[in-house]
Amino acid sequence: MVLNINRFMALFIFFTIFLYSGGTVENLSEEEEIKDTIVVHGMVLHGRVTNLGPKRLSFKLLYSEGINHIAYKDISSIHTKYNYHISFKRMDIEGRVVGIEDNKYLKIMEGDKERTVKISDIDNFVLAVSDDDSFENRVRNKFPYTKGDINIGFELQDGNSEKREIDVRFNLRNKQAEHEIKLYVDYEYDTTKVDDDPRSVNKDELVGILSYRNYFKNNQFYFATLAADYDRPRHIQNRYVPSVGYGYKFMFADTAWLEPSIGLGYATTNYTDDIYPDKDFTVAALNLVGKYQFDDVAYINTLIIDGFMYYYPSLENMGEDWIFRSNLTFTVPLFDFLSVNLAYDFINDSNPDPEVGNNKTTTKLFFGFDF
Repeated sequence: MVLNINRFMALFIFFTIFLYSGGTVENLSEEEEIKDTIVVHGMVLHGRVTNLGPKRLSFKLLYSEGINHIAYKDISSIHTKYNYHISFKRMDIEGRVVGIEDNKYLKIMEGDKERTVKISDIDNFVLAVSDDDSFENRVRNKFPYTKGDINIGFELQDGNSEKREIDVRFNLRNKQAEHEIKLYVDYEYDTTKVDDDPRSVNKDELVGILSYRNYFKNNQFYFATLAADYDRPRHIQNRYVPSVGYGYKFMFADTAWLEPSIGLGYATTNYTDDIYPDKDFTVAALNLVGKYQFDDVAYINTLIIDGFMYYYPSLENMGEDWIFRSNLTFTVPLFDFLSVNLAYDFINDSNPDPEVGNNKTTTKLFFGFDF
Protein backbone atom coordinates (compact mmCIF):
# COMPACT_ATOMS: atom_id res chain seq x y z
CA MET A 1 0.00 0.00 0.00
CA VAL A 2 1.62 3.22 -1.11
CA LEU A 3 0.22 6.41 0.44
CA ASN A 4 1.28 9.97 1.11
CA ILE A 5 3.86 9.76 3.90
CA ASN A 6 2.04 12.24 6.18
CA ARG A 7 -1.19 10.25 5.96
CA PHE A 8 0.81 7.08 6.48
CA MET A 9 2.46 8.34 9.64
CA ALA A 10 -0.90 9.48 11.03
CA LEU A 11 -2.44 6.06 10.35
CA PHE A 12 0.58 4.32 11.83
CA ILE A 13 0.41 6.31 15.09
CA PHE A 14 -3.38 6.00 15.35
CA PHE A 15 -3.55 2.24 14.88
CA THR A 16 -0.56 1.65 17.13
CA ILE A 17 -1.95 3.60 20.09
CA PHE A 18 -5.47 2.27 19.54
CA LEU A 19 -4.48 -1.38 19.43
CA TYR A 20 -1.89 -1.20 22.16
CA SER A 21 -3.88 0.90 24.62
CA GLY A 22 -6.08 -1.70 26.06
CA GLY A 23 -7.98 -4.93 26.17
CA THR A 24 -10.56 -6.62 28.28
CA VAL A 25 -9.53 -8.38 31.47
CA GLU A 26 -10.64 -11.98 31.56
CA ASN A 27 -10.84 -14.47 34.38
CA LEU A 28 -8.44 -17.32 33.81
CA SER A 29 -9.59 -20.92 33.80
CA GLU A 30 -8.82 -23.25 36.66
CA GLU A 31 -6.02 -24.80 34.61
CA GLU A 32 -4.47 -21.37 33.97
CA GLU A 33 -4.39 -20.63 37.69
CA ILE A 34 -1.06 -22.42 37.67
CA LYS A 35 1.30 -19.47 37.82
CA ASP A 36 4.92 -18.48 37.60
CA THR A 37 6.37 -16.18 40.24
CA ILE A 38 9.07 -13.53 39.93
CA VAL A 39 10.29 -10.99 42.47
CA VAL A 40 11.10 -7.54 41.07
CA HIS A 41 12.54 -4.94 43.48
CA GLY A 42 10.92 -6.81 46.36
CA MET A 43 7.49 -6.97 44.68
CA VAL A 44 6.08 -10.46 44.04
CA LEU A 45 4.43 -10.88 40.63
CA HIS A 46 2.32 -13.85 39.55
CA GLY A 47 1.61 -14.85 35.99
CA ARG A 48 3.49 -16.57 33.17
CA VAL A 49 6.83 -16.10 31.43
CA THR A 50 6.09 -15.57 27.73
CA ASN A 51 9.57 -14.96 26.33
CA LEU A 52 13.25 -14.57 27.17
CA GLY A 53 15.02 -11.77 25.30
CA PRO A 54 18.70 -10.81 25.39
CA LYS A 55 18.14 -8.15 28.08
CA ARG A 56 14.57 -8.60 29.30
CA LEU A 57 12.07 -11.20 30.33
CA SER A 58 8.49 -10.91 29.03
CA PHE A 59 5.91 -11.63 31.71
CA LYS A 60 2.12 -11.82 31.46
CA LEU A 61 0.51 -10.86 34.76
CA LEU A 62 -2.25 -13.02 36.20
CA TYR A 63 -5.74 -11.65 35.38
CA SER A 64 -4.30 -9.14 32.91
CA GLU A 65 -3.85 -8.98 29.14
CA GLY A 66 -0.75 -6.78 29.34
CA ILE A 67 2.81 -8.00 28.82
CA ASN A 68 5.55 -6.60 31.06
CA HIS A 69 9.15 -6.51 29.82
CA ILE A 70 11.39 -6.76 32.88
CA ALA A 71 15.18 -6.37 32.85
CA TYR A 72 17.07 -9.33 34.33
CA LYS A 73 19.04 -6.99 36.59
CA ASP A 74 15.76 -6.07 38.32
CA ILE A 75 14.77 -9.69 39.03
CA SER A 76 15.95 -11.11 42.34
CA SER A 77 14.22 -14.48 42.05
CA ILE A 78 12.15 -16.52 39.63
CA HIS A 79 10.23 -19.76 40.03
CA THR A 80 7.93 -21.27 37.41
CA LYS A 81 5.20 -23.83 37.91
CA TYR A 82 4.80 -24.25 34.16
CA ASN A 83 7.21 -26.52 32.32
CA TYR A 84 9.12 -24.97 29.42
CA HIS A 85 10.82 -26.36 26.34
CA ILE A 86 14.25 -24.70 26.30
CA SER A 87 16.66 -24.93 23.34
CA PHE A 88 20.32 -23.93 23.61
CA LYS A 89 23.60 -25.00 22.04
CA ARG A 90 21.86 -27.69 19.96
CA MET A 91 20.32 -29.14 23.11
CA ASP A 92 16.64 -29.38 24.02
CA ILE A 93 15.46 -29.78 27.59
CA GLU A 94 12.12 -29.52 29.35
CA GLY A 95 11.76 -28.27 32.89
CA ARG A 96 10.92 -25.51 35.35
CA VAL A 97 12.94 -22.37 36.05
CA VAL A 98 13.84 -22.30 39.74
CA GLY A 99 16.30 -19.41 40.00
CA ILE A 100 18.43 -16.69 38.40
CA GLU A 101 22.12 -15.92 39.02
CA ASP A 102 24.16 -12.79 38.27
CA ASN A 103 21.44 -11.55 35.89
CA LYS A 104 22.93 -13.92 33.28
CA TYR A 105 22.10 -17.50 34.22
CA LEU A 106 18.90 -19.46 34.82
CA LYS A 107 18.67 -22.50 37.07
CA ILE A 108 16.52 -25.14 35.38
CA MET A 109 15.04 -28.16 37.18
CA GLU A 110 14.92 -30.93 34.58
CA GLY A 111 13.11 -33.74 36.38
CA ASP A 112 15.20 -34.28 39.50
CA LYS A 113 18.33 -32.79 37.93
CA GLU A 114 19.26 -29.11 38.21
CA ARG A 115 21.33 -27.43 35.51
CA THR A 116 22.52 -23.86 34.90
CA VAL A 117 21.92 -22.28 31.47
CA LYS A 118 23.35 -18.98 30.23
CA ILE A 119 20.49 -16.76 29.07
CA SER A 120 22.38 -15.50 25.99
CA ASP A 121 22.77 -19.12 24.80
CA ILE A 122 19.02 -19.77 24.74
CA ASP A 123 17.68 -19.97 21.17
CA ASN A 124 14.08 -20.76 22.08
CA PHE A 125 11.92 -20.66 25.20
CA VAL A 126 8.33 -21.87 24.91
CA LEU A 127 5.69 -23.58 27.02
CA ALA A 128 5.99 -27.36 27.01
CA VAL A 129 3.23 -29.31 25.26
CA SER A 130 2.37 -30.92 28.60
CA ASP A 131 1.12 -27.50 29.79
CA ASP A 132 -0.23 -26.22 26.47
CA ASP A 133 -1.28 -28.72 23.80
CA SER A 134 -2.68 -26.15 21.34
CA PHE A 135 -1.77 -26.51 17.67
CA GLU A 136 0.32 -23.33 17.70
CA ASN A 137 2.31 -24.43 20.71
CA ARG A 138 2.86 -27.89 19.26
CA VAL A 139 4.35 -26.26 16.16
CA ARG A 140 6.65 -24.11 18.32
CA ASN A 141 7.83 -27.19 20.19
CA LYS A 142 8.26 -29.15 16.97
CA PHE A 143 10.45 -26.44 15.40
CA PRO A 144 12.19 -24.85 18.41
CA TYR A 145 14.98 -23.13 16.44
CA THR A 146 12.70 -21.49 13.89
CA LYS A 147 10.99 -18.12 14.25
CA GLY A 148 9.36 -15.76 11.82
CA ASP A 149 6.54 -13.43 10.96
CA ILE A 150 3.96 -12.82 8.24
CA ASN A 151 3.05 -9.20 7.47
CA ILE A 152 0.02 -8.23 5.41
CA GLY A 153 -1.01 -4.89 3.91
CA PHE A 154 -3.86 -4.28 1.48
CA GLU A 155 -6.00 -1.58 -0.08
CA LEU A 156 -9.45 -1.85 -1.68
CA GLN A 157 -11.07 1.05 -3.51
CA ASP A 158 -14.46 1.03 -5.29
CA GLY A 159 -16.24 3.60 -7.42
CA ASN A 160 -15.53 4.90 -10.90
CA SER A 161 -11.97 3.81 -10.26
CA GLU A 162 -11.48 0.38 -8.67
CA LYS A 163 -8.20 -0.50 -7.01
CA ARG A 164 -7.03 -3.80 -5.57
CA GLU A 165 -3.67 -3.96 -3.84
CA ILE A 166 -2.08 -6.60 -1.61
CA ASP A 167 1.38 -6.80 -0.11
CA VAL A 168 2.61 -9.87 1.77
CA ARG A 169 5.98 -9.94 3.51
CA PHE A 170 7.41 -13.08 5.12
CA ASN A 171 10.47 -13.51 7.35
CA LEU A 172 11.82 -16.83 8.58
CA ARG A 173 14.88 -17.44 10.76
CA ASN A 174 16.44 -20.70 11.88
CA LYS A 175 19.41 -20.52 14.25
CA GLN A 176 21.31 -23.35 15.90
CA ALA A 177 24.55 -22.43 17.66
CA GLU A 178 26.88 -20.90 15.02
CA HIS A 179 24.56 -21.71 12.07
CA GLU A 180 21.90 -19.25 10.94
CA ILE A 181 19.54 -19.40 7.95
CA LYS A 182 17.25 -16.52 6.99
CA LEU A 183 14.54 -16.23 4.35
CA TYR A 184 12.96 -12.93 3.30
CA VAL A 185 10.07 -12.83 0.81
CA ASP A 186 8.08 -9.79 -0.32
CA TYR A 187 5.24 -9.98 -2.86
CA GLU A 188 3.24 -7.02 -4.22
CA TYR A 189 0.30 -7.03 -6.61
CA ASP A 190 -1.71 -3.96 -7.58
CA THR A 191 -4.42 -3.52 -10.24
CA THR A 192 -6.73 -0.63 -11.19
CA LYS A 193 -9.85 -0.44 -13.33
CA VAL A 194 -11.35 2.85 -14.55
CA ASP A 195 -14.96 2.78 -15.82
CA ASP A 196 -15.25 0.16 -18.58
CA ASP A 197 -11.55 0.06 -19.43
CA PRO A 198 -9.72 -3.24 -19.00
CA ARG A 199 -8.11 -3.78 -15.61
CA SER A 200 -4.45 -2.73 -15.64
CA VAL A 201 -1.62 -4.22 -13.58
CA ASN A 202 0.47 -1.57 -11.82
CA LYS A 203 2.53 -3.92 -9.66
CA ASP A 204 3.48 -7.56 -9.98
CA GLU A 205 6.74 -8.15 -8.21
CA LEU A 206 8.38 -10.74 -5.99
CA VAL A 207 11.60 -10.51 -4.01
CA GLY A 208 13.28 -13.41 -2.23
CA ILE A 209 16.55 -13.39 -0.27
CA LEU A 210 17.90 -16.64 1.19
CA SER A 211 21.05 -16.34 3.29
CA TYR A 212 23.24 -18.64 5.35
CA ARG A 213 25.74 -17.46 7.95
CA ASN A 214 28.32 -19.38 9.90
CA TYR A 215 29.61 -17.49 12.95
CA PHE A 216 32.91 -19.32 13.02
CA LYS A 217 34.67 -17.11 15.60
CA ASN A 218 33.18 -14.64 18.05
CA ASN A 219 31.25 -12.16 15.89
CA GLN A 220 32.91 -13.08 12.59
CA PHE A 221 30.95 -15.00 9.97
CA TYR A 222 31.05 -16.40 6.47
CA PHE A 223 27.94 -15.92 4.38
CA ALA A 224 26.31 -17.34 1.27
CA THR A 225 23.31 -15.48 -0.16
CA LEU A 226 20.94 -16.02 -3.07
CA ALA A 227 18.85 -12.97 -3.99
CA ALA A 228 16.12 -13.40 -6.61
CA ASP A 229 13.35 -11.18 -7.91
CA TYR A 230 11.06 -10.26 -10.76
CA ASP A 231 9.19 -7.01 -11.48
CA ARG A 232 7.02 -7.25 -14.59
CA PRO A 233 6.01 -3.55 -14.86
CA ARG A 234 9.73 -2.67 -14.76
CA HIS A 235 10.41 -5.29 -17.51
CA ILE A 236 12.38 -7.64 -15.23
CA GLN A 237 11.38 -11.20 -16.13
CA ASN A 238 13.69 -12.69 -13.49
CA ARG A 239 16.98 -11.86 -11.80
CA TYR A 240 19.35 -13.95 -9.67
CA VAL A 241 22.34 -12.80 -7.63
CA PRO A 242 24.26 -15.55 -5.75
CA SER A 243 27.13 -14.28 -3.58
CA VAL A 244 29.58 -15.41 -0.90
CA GLY A 245 31.86 -13.54 1.48
CA TYR A 246 32.88 -12.51 4.97
CA GLY A 247 31.25 -10.26 7.57
CA TYR A 248 31.53 -9.00 11.13
CA LYS A 249 28.83 -8.33 13.73
CA PHE A 250 29.29 -5.15 15.78
CA MET A 251 27.37 -5.50 19.05
CA PHE A 252 26.53 -2.15 20.68
CA ALA A 253 24.04 -3.80 23.05
CA ASP A 254 22.14 -7.07 23.19
CA THR A 255 19.38 -5.51 21.08
CA ALA A 256 21.51 -3.15 18.97
CA TRP A 257 23.89 -4.40 16.30
CA LEU A 258 25.23 -3.88 12.76
CA GLU A 259 26.52 -6.56 10.40
CA PRO A 260 28.55 -5.25 7.44
CA SER A 261 29.83 -7.86 4.99
CA ILE A 262 31.77 -7.98 1.73
CA GLY A 263 32.10 -10.62 -0.94
CA LEU A 264 31.79 -11.57 -4.60
CA GLY A 265 28.76 -12.55 -6.64
CA TYR A 266 27.32 -12.95 -10.11
CA ALA A 267 24.19 -11.18 -11.38
CA THR A 268 22.05 -12.46 -14.22
CA THR A 269 18.96 -10.57 -15.43
CA ASN A 270 16.39 -11.52 -18.07
CA TYR A 271 14.00 -8.86 -19.38
CA THR A 272 10.40 -9.28 -20.52
CA ASP A 273 10.91 -7.37 -23.77
CA ASP A 274 13.19 -8.66 -26.53
CA ILE A 275 14.38 -5.14 -27.28
CA TYR A 276 16.43 -5.20 -24.08
CA PRO A 277 19.34 -7.68 -24.09
CA ASP A 278 19.80 -9.87 -21.02
CA LYS A 279 22.61 -8.91 -18.66
CA ASP A 280 25.19 -11.07 -16.88
CA PHE A 281 28.06 -9.60 -14.91
CA THR A 282 30.33 -10.26 -11.92
CA VAL A 283 29.57 -8.08 -8.90
CA ALA A 284 31.01 -7.03 -5.57
CA ALA A 285 28.61 -7.95 -2.76
CA LEU A 286 28.44 -5.08 -0.25
CA ASN A 287 25.85 -5.68 2.46
CA LEU A 288 24.71 -4.10 5.70
CA VAL A 289 22.12 -5.52 8.12
CA GLY A 290 21.17 -3.95 11.44
CA LYS A 291 18.73 -3.69 14.29
CA TYR A 292 18.06 -1.35 17.21
CA GLN A 293 15.44 -1.86 19.89
CA PHE A 294 14.11 0.95 22.09
CA ASP A 295 12.48 -0.13 25.37
CA ASP A 296 10.27 1.81 27.77
CA VAL A 297 9.00 4.09 24.99
CA ALA A 298 6.05 6.25 26.02
CA TYR A 299 2.65 4.79 25.03
CA ILE A 300 4.03 1.97 22.89
CA ASN A 301 6.57 0.41 25.32
CA THR A 302 8.85 -1.11 22.63
CA LEU A 303 10.00 0.18 19.23
CA ILE A 304 12.17 -1.95 16.95
CA ILE A 305 14.05 -0.49 13.98
CA ASP A 306 15.67 -2.93 11.60
CA GLY A 307 16.71 -2.99 7.98
CA PHE A 308 19.16 -4.07 5.32
CA MET A 309 21.09 -2.78 2.30
CA TYR A 310 22.36 -4.97 -0.54
CA TYR A 311 24.55 -3.30 -3.16
CA TYR A 312 25.89 -5.24 -6.15
CA PRO A 313 28.01 -3.02 -8.45
CA SER A 314 29.46 -4.59 -11.58
CA LEU A 315 33.20 -5.22 -11.43
CA GLU A 316 33.36 -4.84 -15.21
CA ASN A 317 31.29 -1.65 -15.74
CA MET A 318 30.67 -0.22 -12.27
CA GLY A 319 29.17 3.02 -13.57
CA GLU A 320 26.79 1.26 -15.99
CA ASP A 321 25.50 -1.87 -14.24
CA TRP A 322 24.47 -2.19 -10.63
CA ILE A 323 21.71 -3.51 -8.34
CA PHE A 324 20.76 -1.88 -5.05
CA ARG A 325 17.99 -2.85 -2.65
CA SER A 326 17.29 -1.54 0.85
CA ASN A 327 14.62 -1.71 3.52
CA LEU A 328 13.97 0.16 6.78
CA THR A 329 11.16 -1.09 9.04
CA PHE A 330 9.69 0.38 12.24
CA THR A 331 7.93 -2.28 14.32
CA VAL A 332 5.74 -1.90 17.41
CA PRO A 333 4.87 -5.23 19.13
CA LEU A 334 1.28 -5.04 20.32
CA PHE A 335 0.65 -8.44 21.88
CA ASP A 336 2.41 -11.81 21.93
CA PHE A 337 1.78 -12.56 18.26
CA LEU A 338 0.69 -9.25 16.75
CA SER A 339 2.63 -6.19 15.66
CA VAL A 340 2.20 -3.12 13.46
CA ASN A 341 4.94 -2.20 10.99
CA LEU A 342 5.83 0.82 8.87
CA ALA A 343 8.24 -0.19 6.10
CA TYR A 344 10.23 1.92 3.64
CA ASP A 345 11.79 0.24 0.58
CA PHE A 346 14.24 1.82 -1.85
CA ILE A 347 15.33 0.14 -5.08
CA ASN A 348 17.91 1.44 -7.52
CA ASP A 349 19.23 -0.49 -10.51
CA SER A 350 20.49 0.08 -14.01
CA ASN A 351 17.13 -0.44 -15.75
CA PRO A 352 17.45 -0.14 -19.55
CA ASP A 353 14.05 1.54 -20.04
CA PRO A 354 14.41 5.33 -19.59
CA GLU A 355 10.66 5.65 -18.94
CA VAL A 356 10.90 3.22 -16.02
CA GLY A 357 13.98 4.87 -14.53
CA ASN A 358 16.45 3.55 -11.99
CA ASN A 359 14.77 4.51 -8.70
CA LYS A 360 11.72 3.11 -6.98
CA THR A 361 10.53 3.86 -3.43
CA THR A 362 7.52 2.53 -1.53
CA THR A 363 6.16 3.13 1.96
CA LYS A 364 3.86 0.50 3.44
CA LEU A 365 1.82 -0.16 6.55
CA PHE A 366 1.64 -3.80 7.67
CA PHE A 367 -0.02 -5.80 10.39
CA GLY A 368 2.28 -8.63 11.38
CA PHE A 369 1.69 -12.05 12.92
CA ASP A 370 4.71 -13.48 14.72
CA PHE A 371 5.40 -17.15 15.32
